[in-house]
Parts: sequence; C-alpha cells; structure tokens
Amino acid sequence: MFNYNGLIRMFDDDEYQKDPDIPDEYQKFLPENIEKDRYSHPYSYDPFFIFFNKEGYKRSKKKTIGCIYSDRLLQWDYKKHNILCKKHFDNEGQYWDKRESKKIEAFLSDFLDKKIVLVANIQYVNLSNGYPLWRFDFYDA
Repeated sequence: MFNYNGLIRMFDDDEYQKDPDIPDEYQKFLPENIEKDRYSHPYSYDPFFIFFNKEGYKRSKKKTIGCIYSDRLLQWDYKKHNILCKKHFDNEGQYWDKRESKKIEAFLSDFLDKKIVLVANIQYVNLSNGYPLWRFDFYDA
C-alpha cells in the first residue's frame, strides 16, 4: 500500500503499470518499480516514496524544485534541528518515515526560514552504514 496526497492505492506485484499522475522523474520511486526492498535488502534497498504531493507538484511547474537530505539537516545546524524537531514532532528523532507530511513541511519552512511546499518524501539507505535517510523535494511557496 502506498499513500500519496491522501489517496491509498493498492499495487499488483505481478503487473507494472505506469501511474499517469506521477511525473516520469518520480516513477522509479513507486512500489512496483522497486527491485530491492528494505526487507529483502535491508542495507542496500532501492529508494521509495513515503509521500508524494501530486497537487503540489502540478503547482510547481514554473518553479525550481530543490531537495534536502535528512542527514544534512543535522550537519548544517544540529541545535536548530533538535529545537525544531521538539517544536513540530515532540521529539528529537532522526527518522522521518512516520512523520506527517504537513508537519515536515512546517519543520522545513522553519529550518530554511522561508515558506516551502513539500512535494516528496523519499526514503533512501546510506550504503556506507546501512542507516535510512530521507530526501525532501520542495519548492518555495
């Protein structure tokens, strides 16, 4: 099961179907396109969607989409990261797969000191150590 923009869709593992609502550059993150999942390859799995905002992406067509990786937030400003995590999530955790997209959007807006629109939350694995990390794609609101 995959949740994007509040819609739940079941995928048939035996049949590939391109989702016409998802842009080509994001198709590889859909569940049916993942060859190595986090259960069969816990330290080297393919990246996959946690969240995709279809409407946000459609509105972004004339704007540049940027991205931030979750592990960089700590490197850029550890103290700010923890203060804002406490504010938005009531903890200082570094896992982003169970956090609400609207709260992540608010966190990133505060962290970057500008209003942004979150387009995607994509989970990766750090191949050097096996820890998960997340990519947040966004544009300036």
